[in-house]
Amino acid sequence: MNYLFFASYCLLPIISGALSTTEDPLSYRSIAGGYVTPKSKNTTTLLEFINSRSDLSVLAEELQNIGGFPTAFDTEPTWSFTFFAPNNDAFELHTGTYFNKFKSTPKGKWWLGNTLLSHYVPNTNLNSSSFNETYQRFQTASYLYVGSQVQDGEIILNNVATVVEKDISITKGAIHIIDRILDPSAQIFETDLPKVSQSFIPGSCSNQELSYC
Repeated sequence: MNYLFFASYCLLPIISGALSTTEDPLSYRSIAGGYVTPKSKNTTTLLEFINSRSDLSVLAEELQNIGGFPTAFDTEPTWSFTFFAPNNDAFELHTGTYFNKFKSTPKGKWWLGNTLLSHYVPNTNLNSSSFNETYQRFQTASYLYVGSQVQDGEIILNNVATVVEKDISITKGAIHIIDRILDPSAQIFETDLPKVSQSFIPGSCSNQELSYC
């Protein structure tokens, strides 16, 4: 009995120390730098474009806090894409105290990363000519849909976000600047809406005949 007590007494600090150095599984993992993705000459990546715009400085700053996004957005794309970039007003004027505090937490960073996927459309250049006065929907990289409509000559997304600058071309991409964040939790699935013509997003649907595809 005394031996067991002595052994537990000696091992307890070791076990406690090991547990204290174990990474919290709920913490947001930081990805170490070092690897630089190769890029061709005369290539403008999405991250380079965002960093070049003073009206996207908040978005550029937020991207640096979301693991993997700086590397992904700085990779030369081999496919067409569309990105709806929330400007500084979207972050500074149209979010509240809860948003600003929540996005600094591990879960908030994860949520913001998923939210930005709802601003990215792979495999398709959606130019301003893709939208018209009919209320339509298009699918994003998060597999969720965004509503779109031209109202009084302006492209409105989800009946709230206005495209304030459109049809900016970079390597393989079409960029539109918007004045609101497209929050996927606020999007309503409207199966009866017509769809904007776009290429298929792998993984979004296993069967194109399903009503939600």
